[in-house]
Amino acid sequence: MNRIIINADDFGIHTDVNHAVTEACRHGVLTSTSLLASGPAFDEAVQLARQCPELGIGIHLCLVGSLPPVLSPQEVPSLTGADGLFPESYAAFIKKSCTGQIDYGQVYRELDAQMEKIMSLGLHITHVDSHQHLHVLPPVWAIVQALMKKYELHRLRIPRELCSFKVMTANPVRVMGRDGLTCLARRAMKDVRRLNFTTTDYFWGMVDGGHMTKTNLAYIIKKMPFGIHEIMVHPGISTGVLSQHFSWGYHWEDEFHALMSPDIRRLIEQKKTELVHYGALP
Repeated sequence: MNRIIINADDFGIHTDVNHAVTEACRHGVLTSTSLLASGPAFDEAVQLARQCPELGIGIHLCLVGSLPPVLSPQEVPSLTGADGLFPESYAAFIKKSCTGQIDYGQVYRELDAQMEKIMSLGLHITHVDSHQHLHVLPPVWAIVQALMKKYELHRLRIPRELCSFKVMTANPVRVMGRDGLTCLARRAMKDVRRLNFTTTDYFWGMVDGGHMTKTNLAYIIKKMPFGIHEIMVHPGISTGVLSQHFSWGYHWEDEFHALMSPDIRRLIEQKKTELVHYGALP
């Protein structure tokens, strides 16, 4: 039987995301989420997580997205701008890294603080992933490996979407980004096997990132080969509200409705697929 983890990223970033996540877990097909230690709505997310024990909770490591660090900006000046926030995108982070502007000792301390903040909550933490998948960038990946061992975590997302998936139909910029990410993810898989970490067989959500509508979600479920899959989603209660805060062009509300759709649940049942979270993996 195929198994699917449907994971909502960015739990804790906004109250509209928080409530969409827990509602889609209770009444839809969402099984898992990733908690942002520096999210503006972090405390509310933790409270809601405690009321939804069936929801798998991962750690959403963050070094980008114009979000604040957990440590003070004075402690991690190479990671933040004059505004005290992380750079907007992975491209901006990589540019700083390539020009020698990133102190990776500060990266270790900041990610350690993020993990400690979440691990201290007493929640059952199921896995690790990251904002904009920066955890598979080689110098960051080396730190994440060390921190996973420190906190005795062994399940994580490795975002290697098949390069053949929607290669002719998806946005070409998305396809190029996906292929680069998949290359890094495949390199990381060597360490995953060496360290006996656990991940899924397949990952979906790169070319459809922010656009996991009912149509796109159904297409993935219908096309899945045999194995264990993660589908990344970004649900929110109101696209209008969230678009005032984030300029990502995401279809949060459409993704929420897709997760709540009886048609999607019936399709999963027809495909004889089991909905799980990372905690169900060995």
